[in-house]
Amino acid sequence: MTKIQEAKTWLKDADAVIVTAGNRMAINEGLDIFSENFMQEFPDWAEKTEANNIANALDVPSSWQEKWQLWSDLIDRYTVNYQASEQMKQLKSLLADKPYFIASSSFAHLFEKAGFDPKKIFNIFGDWTKTQCSSGINHGHTDDLAVVEQFKGGSGQVPVCKTCGKELELHMPMTPHFYPDTDANHDFRWFITNNEDAKLVVLQLGVDLSSPQLAAPVIELVGQFPNWRFISCDLPNGSLPYAMQDRVYTESSDPKTLLAKLM
Repeated sequence: MTKIQEAKTWLKDADAVIVTAGNRMAINEGLDIFSENFMQEFPDWAEKTEANNIANALDVPSSWQEKWQLWSDLIDRYTVNYQASEQMKQLKSLLADKPYFIASSSFAHLFEKAGFDPKKIFNIFGDWTKTQCSSGINHGHTDDLAVVEQFKGGSGQVPVCKTCGKELELHMPMTPHFYPDTDANHDFRWFITNNEDAKLVVLQLGVDLSSPQLAAPVIELVGQFPNWRFISCDLPNGSLPYAMQDRVYTESSDPKTLLAKLM
């Protein structure tokens, strides 16, 4: 049996699966916040913000009205009009009959849009389809897609917090007062606790240096629990400790390539 065949068997026989999805997974789904294609796709915003990519554009100071217009244009392009790729459909098929939890570094609501259970997703860097209060006080999160639709229709008004009246901003770590989704974090931790002794597979897809929270801590858990297995497209073969080698499959490729092999 080849190593990839063994990895497929691990997935087939798994009691549960944890998916850690990083920036390269989002890129495969069409959103690359560091790509200079921003200048061709949003030439007006590139000129106005003097930014060469989405990440830089989001950091440019501007009025609340301009912020929400930019945010709405981005959310409409990359979330509202998102269509699940073949690789996302393959992942959904692999998880179809398994208890699973997804920890994702993407804020673009991709897994929810692709049909995965929102109660089984922890977006560690937030979700730009939700808002938070700009006051710095945690007044909860609200959905913003209706606001996006209004801005795209030319009648957008800056939303305000129902508790204090301050402007609402995207639920993303763009400011020091970003509040992670504590409920999803809690559910993810319980999923880990409840499966410590299970035959669990961690499937790492596109995790890079932009989300270290999804790398070393998760690998440490695999090392800690002897029934866990680890499959990744983000690490060279043999890069993990020798003691773990019989429980890991790693390759330097991308989510699309690995998921096709696992089908």
